[in-house]
Amino acid sequence: MDIAIVHYNTPELTQALVRSVRKFSPSCAVTVFDNSDARPFRMEGVTVIDNTAGQIIDFAGFLSQYPDGIPTASKFGSVKHTMSVDRLFDILPGGFILLDSDILLTQDVTCFADAGAAWAGTVRANRWVKQEKIPRLLPMLCWLNVPLCRKHGIRYFDSERSWQLRPGMYWDTGASFLADCDRAQLRGKSVNIDRYMVHYGHGSWSKTDPVDWLRENKQFYL
Repeated sequence: MDIAIVHYNTPELTQALVRSVRKFSPSCAVTVFDNSDARPFRMEGVTVIDNTAGQIIDFAGFLSQYPDGIPTASKFGSVKHTMSVDRLFDILPGGFILLDSDILLTQDVTCFADAGAAWAGTVRANRWVKQEKIPRLLPMLCWLNVPLCRKHGIRYFDSERSWQLRPGMYWDTGASFLADCDRAQLRGKSVNIDRYMVHYGHGSWSKTDPVDWLRENKQFYL
């Protein structure tokens, strides 16, 4: 079973997550898609897709096509994350369990993989968004059945449905994917991801130091 993580400048968090995967789901192979511009990821036994110089996805070139886009605190983090996961569809065509880089597992997650389900995880809308509350498959922990999605022409990224890529566009990470699965009438498997993980939150762009959080949760990766 493949596990995929998108990394951006938080090696301490991502390394702890990989150790957590090895503790609870040791049979899984880990692939990290590295978008770092300051603190790249390196770890023995992990497949790293190096996009640190935009050699796989040129984010700057892509975003230049949308001059009216509204940069968020994460500098279009949702767009970049979604594009990265979309590229992972090509790199891991057999499907994979997607993990946010700022979570730790609390138990085995291989049960998420289901050949008969397009996805497995938790569906929720952003409660703090005052505008459209569009439901999405939370990207912190979810199964993405790439072969089944490909069969129905479903990808993970859509430039017409991406967070603030244009004014008034409130499709967050995982929202267009879920909508397309629903439109194709593909079955998903609802799983409460809070039972399987602890989440630091906004790890790739938070200005706080995760050292205390990692210390408090060391039982999940040591």
